[in-house]
Amino acid sequence: MKKPVALLLASLMVASLAACGTNTVSESTTSAAVSTSTQTSAQTGAEAKGPVTIKYPTYRVGTHYSAAFEKEQIAKFNEKFGNEVKVQVEEIPSDTAYNDKMKILAASGDLPDVVMGKNGINEILIKGNLATPFNEYLDKDSEWKADIGDEAIAANTRDGKVWSISDQKQVIGYFYNKEMFEKAGIKPAETWDEFLANCDKLKSAGFTPLALMTGENAWTTNLMLSSIVGTSGEAGNKFMNTLHPASFETPEMIEGLKKIQIMLKKYTTKDAIGAVYANAANNFEQGKAAIIANGPWMIGDFSDKSKSPEGFDKKVGVAAYPGSGAFLSYEVGYMIGSDAQDKKDAAAKFIKYKTSAEGQSIALELGNVLPVSDKVQPSEEFKQKYPVFVETIDVGNSAKVKYQYFDTIVFPNVTDTWKNLYPELAFDKLTAEQFAKKLTEVAAKNK
Repeated sequence: MKKPVALLLASLMVASLAACGTNTVSESTTSAAVSTSTQTSAQTGAEAKGPVTIKYPTYRVGTHYSAAFEKEQIAKFNEKFGNEVKVQVEEIPSDTAYNDKMKILAASGDLPDVVMGKNGINEILIKGNLATPFNEYLDKDSEWKADIGDEAIAANTRDGKVWSISDQKQVIGYFYNKEMFEKAGIKPAETWDEFLANCDKLKSAGFTPLALMTGENAWTTNLMLSSIVGTSGEAGNKFMNTLHPASFETPEMIEGLKKIQIMLKKYTTKDAIGAVYANAANNFEQGKAAIIANGPWMIGDFSDKSKSPEGFDKKVGVAAYPGSGAFLSYEVGYMIGSDAQDKKDAAAKFIKYKTSAEGQSIALELGNVLPVSDKVQPSEEFKQKYPVFVETIDVGNSAKVKYQYFDTIVFPNVTDTWKNLYPELAFDKLTAEQFAKKLTEVAAKNK
């Protein structure tokens, strides 16, 4: 042990003498060394930490109308913020599969970081205290808040808390085959009695009038029902603009269900009972039905040769519903399902980009999605390519009666009920009155 100790003492003496002769240089050198060491340590720590990973399941994949803009938005986000946030995308093949999975994950308390609140998922997350409000994020970013707009923010606010951020405005009329209308000698109806008369004339001319569906959330069928109720007068319009109606046993609902019963029995395709959205869309795009109730996101399909015959887009017109009605609402959009604060912040950053003016512009140009911000306008090239989109905006602006659709106003369990009741209505196993009563009973389970 003596030799090492002697060497150590000698070393310390030399160091002490050197320090006395060159104090300034030593301090500078030491300071630089410490600074370099600290910087290296910080860099190593940052590299070790890396970007925050967030989970983002999406049904906007494959042939879904939103797949193109979804892919582009994620790519652009990665270019700008990939060093801060890593988006772990899980592709889910359909809207229904997505809804089912989110409900299961909500029940187990194992939600992904970013959730789309459609079809009642927002209600489940809010009720279960499983989501994080956006108020603080919006208050810190006035530009983003302006991109969303007061109306869209208000649409997703409950008790002062902004639970989700809308990524699109819904202006929905119905599309019709102009060629079939011309051959049947009809024009878009101004009343619902005229609408049913038009269906008779289309049928007499050899065409199936309506592309309806009762599977999933009965989307195209419920757009028709919503419009019948929403244009039926003051009481019906109020009903279609009321969140969580307690009773469906109203004259307007019963009359609407009676008309839908006629449509399902006489005027739609053979596969409508149990059909999903893809079936209804295909029936219209392949010329198997003359009318489909749907939104502007479908417009790109009309010129897509993998979905529609060449030149089909030239045959499509858009109209307001009888009674000068149109849907005007905001999509529920994105919610934060994270637990940890760093993941909440990362999820908010991702949602902010997707719903920013740039994100909205991508959705507009690649997905025919109507932006929530008036600042985001279609390019001239887009207008030339999709004139029906411009017509849809005109229909929405000129419609005298505005209302929401059922998915945005009813409880989630009511949304799940349509697919079970519509077949019974179509096969006369339920009357319109019994149908309405069952909806009321289902809604009452939320008390």
